[in-house]
Amino acid sequence: MVALVTCRTDGVPASDPALAGAAAVALTGLAEAYRPRPVTPLMPWRYPHRLVKPYVITARGRQWDDNMVEVAQATATRQLEFDDAMGALGLAVVVLHLGDDAMYLVVQSWAKDFQSRLSIFSGMEADDLRPAPIGAGACVWEQEVLSHERASYVTHILGAGVDIDAWLEDALDTRPQPKFDGIPSGT
Repeated sequence: MVALVTCRTDGVPASDPALAGAAAVALTGLAEAYRPRPVTPLMPWRYPHRLVKPYVITARGRQWDDNMVEVAQATATRQLEFDDAMGALGLAVVVLHLGDDAMYLVVQSWAKDFQSRLSIFSGMEADDLRPAPIGAGACVWEQEVLSHERASYVTHILGAGVDIDAWLEDALDTRPQPKFDGIPSGT
């Protein structure tokens, strides 16, 4: 059987009729507004019986500081202690996301039986991070980190005989890199 894809006159595949109207307009608006956001890995947080890989994601124009990270770490630590009581295995990922509209904190702990525990907090500032409403999920930028961390966990923990050092070293970093292809100045 051959699938038939119809194209508009400009060569772009036609939209599926199921997503016509408002849905198509909404998707187009999202696609036009999307911009990658820098992901900054921080130094691992080491606790007795727990290792955490923390990250910060920043929307354009947002900046983070050590105080924000400390407050987020305190919130994440309380959640991780609860996760430990619920069967977490001592490895976790924390994402502090300074978004356009608010601040978000995503806490993921790896747990027994190939499961993970996921908690999301939100607030206008780090000091007022509270559990997000039921049903809230990670956004596309947070999912980028979680996707990387799932692959890292499978590669370095499940598939490599528990290589903690490799897991800690395997951090996502999407910050813009300096370009050194010009003529150096000052010499």
